[in-house]
Amino acid sequence: MRKVIIFGVDGLVMPLLKQFASEGSLPHINTMLKKGSSAELLPFISAWGDVNWVSFLTGQCPGTSWIGQCMPPDNTTSQNLLYLLEQAGLRAALVHFPESISARAPHFELVPYWGRKGQSPYEISAPAMYSTLYGARNAKSTPKRQKLGWPPAAALAYHEKGSCKPIVIEAGEYRFQLANSITEPTTVTAVPAGDELLLRLGNETAMLHIGKWSEWVPVSVNGAQGYVRFFLGKYIPEEGSIEILQSQVLRSEGLSNNPALEAELVSLLGPFISKWIVKISPQEEYLTSAIKEAEYQSLWLADSATHLTRNCGISLWATVHRLVDEAHHNCLGQYDPASPFYKEDTAAQFGEVIRECYKVLDRTIGRIMETMDDETTLMLVSDHGGVPNSYMCDIYRYLAKHDLVKLDGEGNVIIEESRVFLKDERGGLEIYINLLGREPKGIVLQTEYELLREKVLRALGNWHIEDNGQCRNAVSIALKKEDAVGIGYWGEYAGDIVFAYNTGFVWGVSATGEDICPVEAPGANHGPQKPTAETAVSSNYGVLLAYGKAIRAGYYRDKAVCGPHRMVDPGATIAKLLGLTPTALDGTIMDDFINNEGDKK
Repeated sequence: MRKVIIFGVDGLVMPLLKQFASEGSLPHINTMLKKGSSAELLPFISAWGDVNWVSFLTGQCPGTSWIGQCMPPDNTTSQNLLYLLEQAGLRAALVHFPESISARAPHFELVPYWGRKGQSPYEISAPAMYSTLYGARNAKSTPKRQKLGWPPAAALAYHEKGSCKPIVIEAGEYRFQLANSITEPTTVTAVPAGDELLLRLGNETAMLHIGKWSEWVPVSVNGAQGYVRFFLGKYIPEEGSIEILQSQVLRSEGLSNNPALEAELVSLLGPFISKWIVKISPQEEYLTSAIKEAEYQSLWLADSATHLTRNCGISLWATVHRLVDEAHHNCLGQYDPASPFYKEDTAAQFGEVIRECYKVLDRTIGRIMETMDDETTLMLVSDHGGVPNSYMCDIYRYLAKHDLVKLDGEGNVIIEESRVFLKDERGGLEIYINLLGREPKGIVLQTEYELLREKVLRALGNWHIEDNGQCRNAVSIALKKEDAVGIGYWGEYAGDIVFAYNTGFVWGVSATGEDICPVEAPGANHGPQKPTAETAVSSNYGVLLAYGKAIRAGYYRDKAVCGPHRMVDPGATIAKLLGLTPTALDGTIMDDFINNEGDKK
C-alpha cells in the first residue's frame, strides 16, 4: 500500500537547514537532501501556519480552503485532498494538526492543535513551574510598551509561556497545588530523600532527580484522568530553594474521533503532550527541560506515523511540530546579522539553541527513516520561515489617522463607527469595507465602496518610516480583492483589500500610541511580512524535502532559476503518489520531484 508521511515543521527555513546539514549536525536530513528532492515553497499571504498548512494539506488556495482560524470548511463541498482520499477508500491521520481542517471519519484526528483563546478542552492541567522563590519569580517587571501579534489583543510574537506558582514548606515537606485543580484541589507533596526528592501524588510516588524528568504518574484533576511528570530544576534545601516543573496533562481519553485507535497509541507510546512549560531561549534557566519535552513529543509523533501507516491502514499521515518556530521567534533576532539587535559577542549562543532544535528534528527524521518501506514517501515540510523584526505597525491607529477607523479611548475599534475593519480570525492582512447590508454593523453605502477602496490603497502606499536617514515603506503589496485572485484569494470570505508588510515589519500595538516605530525587543516573525522576505541567514519561504523510492534523487529546485513551488503544489503531488487524480485541486503536480523511472518499474 502506498503511503505518504508529512512531518510538518512550523517555521523551518532552507538557509539554516542547509547550513546545519553542511556542518554535519543533521545527518538524516542531509541524506534527504542528497538522496531526495528539495525546494522552497512560496507561502500565501498571510505567511502564518493556519493559512498555509490548510492550503498545503487540502491542495487548494485560501480562496477555497480557508475560512478562518479554527473554522474548517466542508471537505465534500470543496472536494479537497481529504475528500479525494475518502472517495478512493483511503484514510488520513492528522495528529496534532491545525483544527482549521476537518479530519472527520473515516479519517483519524488526534489532539488537533488548539489555536483559540482559553484552555484547550483536551487539557486538564496546564504546564507550570512551582517554586519556593515564588515572590522573586513573580516580582513586577517593567511592562512591554509594545504587544506584537494578531489579533491586536494577542501577544503571539514573543511566545511567552507558563506561570510560576508557590511551593509551601510545612514540617520539612514541600507542597503545591497542581495547576487548574480548582474545584477539587490536587495536592502534590515532596519530601527529601538524600540528593533527591520523593514526590507523592495521591497514592502514587515518583523520584525527582536534578535536571531530569520523572516517570509518568496517573493523576485525577477535577474528575478527569490523565498522566503527569515532573522535572526537578533546583534543589538547595539549606537555602530553602526548590523549583519543580510540571508537564502538561492531557485527558487520558477523548482526544480523538476514534477511541480505540487513540487508546492503542497511548498504550504503545505513552501520554501525549501538546506544549512545554519553558520558552526556547538561551536566557531561560531550565531550557534543557523544554528541549527534552519537545523531543519527547517529536519522537512520539514519529512513532505514531510509523505505527499508523504500517499497521493501521493509514495512507496519509500529517503533523505540525513547533519547536523550530519557537526557536526562531526567540533567537533569530539575535543570531541574524540583519537584525537591529544582532551582537557579534552573543550571536553564537542564540545560534546554538536554534541548532539544537534542528538536531531534535534530525533525530526525529532518522527515527522515521529507520522504519520506512519502499511504498512510503517521507516529506519534511514547513509552512513558512521567519525573518527578524525591525519595525512595528499598528494598522488601526494608521487607518484612524485617515478617518477610516474610529477608536475608543483605549485604542479599540468601534466597528459601528468605522468605515473599514479587519477580522481577528483572518490573519490581519485583509481589510474589509464595512458595507451596509453585507456586514453586521455596516455603515458604508455601495456607492462609496470603490472610492473607499482607492483611499485605503493610497493610505497603505504612503505608510512609511524614516530611521537612520533611510525611508522604508511599511507595505510591500496591496491588492483589491478582484486582483488578489493571482495570489490565491477569492470568494465570500476574502477581504476587499489584501496586503502584506515589508521585510522586517510586524503587526502590533504600542502603548505610546505610534502607528509605526522600531520594535523595542529582539524577535523574528513571518505572518505579516511578504512571503518572499529574505536575508542572508533567514527566509520567509517554506521548505519541502521529499525522500523515498518514488522521489528523484539528488535534486534541488533553484527558485532563482525555476521559481519556487507553490504551497498547494504538494497536495496535487501527494494525490499522484497515492494514485489519485487531483481534479479539483489548485496545485500542479511537482513532476520534477517524481522518479518516473522508479514509477514505471
